[in-house]
This record gives sequence, C-alpha cells and structure tokens, in this order.
Amino acid sequence: MSRFKKDDWLALGARLLAQEGPEALTLERLTAAAKRTRGSFYHHFSDRDAFVRAMMERWRRQVIDEAGKRYADDPSPKAWRALLREAPFEIDYRFERAVRRLAAVEPIARAILEEVDRARIDGLAWVIGQLRPEVDDPAAVAFIQYAVVVGGQWLLDDPNDPRIPAIRKTGDRLFGIDEPEDG
Repeated sequence: MSRFKKDDWLALGARLLAQEGPEALTLERLTAAAKRTRGSFYHHFSDRDAFVRAMMERWRRQVIDEAGKRYADDPSPKAWRALLREAPFEIDYRFERAVRRLAAVEPIARAILEEVDRARIDGLAWVIGQLRPEVDDPAAVAFIQYAVVVGGQWLLDDPNDPRIPAIRKTGDRLFGIDEPEDG
C-alpha cells in the first residue's frame, strides 16, 4: 500500500466535502474513505481543526492565487472579458456550497471563506475598473456580480441546466462583459 501524503488527505477531504457535505469531515469518515488509520491522519495533522484549516488554505490558494495568475498570463481586455464570462461556470459549485455550509458552523472555514470572498470581489472590482472606466463604483458592481454568481451556485444545481445559455448571455450583457461590437 502506497503512503498517503498530506495532499492526499486534503484532496480526499475536499472530495468528501463536495459529495457529502460538512458532516463527512469526521475522523471516522475520513479514515474509512482513505482506508488508513488514525495514526496516518495524525502523522500529517495535529487534530481535525488543523486538517480543516489546511484544506481551506489549499482551496484559497487554488481559487485566489491560481485564478489571479490566469488574468496576469494574458492581460488583454479580450482575455479578461473571456475569463469573466467563463470563470463563474468553471467553479465547483458543489464544493463551494459545502464550504459555505461548513463556514456556518466552523470559525476556521468562515474566516478563510470571508477572505476568499473579499479577494474575489476586490479582484473583480479591479478588473471591472480596468475594462469599464465609465463605471462610477466598480466595487459595487463587483459585489452585485459576485452575489449573482454565489446565488447561482445555490439555484443552478445541474451544470447542464438548459437555462444556462440564456442566463450567461443575459449576464454578459447586464454586466458589460460581452464582446464589444468592434472586437
């Protein structure tokens, strides 16, 4: 049997959280799913709180650092508009809904979720300010746009929902991220 590394535990926790919700993050459920002992778990984490903190910090790095890098890789307005249109539909909604449920009862998760929400809104406001100089308050527009995405995570459970193309088209127009007529 190969060694179960720290990142294996974190990936397993994220998968269980997305599939089964916060109640799956018990030591018993984690070790059963990993087919490992408590000793293996405690080799990497001092306790469950340390595990939850590490899992949430891993998620934060993925959604903030890696997502931000996508904007830096191609700083053209066309690329940014494409990212603004596509990124909300690339989010793992089941995981993010489960994170919000976990944050309701776990202060560790709540603090990191608040940090992620703030960083996403601030980053979005900056991009909106760059793309749409006519917008008086990019932070307000970013907040509303982000709230729409979070609400959509709860209302659109199926990524193949037949309403999504119309919702995307309307959102693109409403938030001014559709392609300009001149390209």
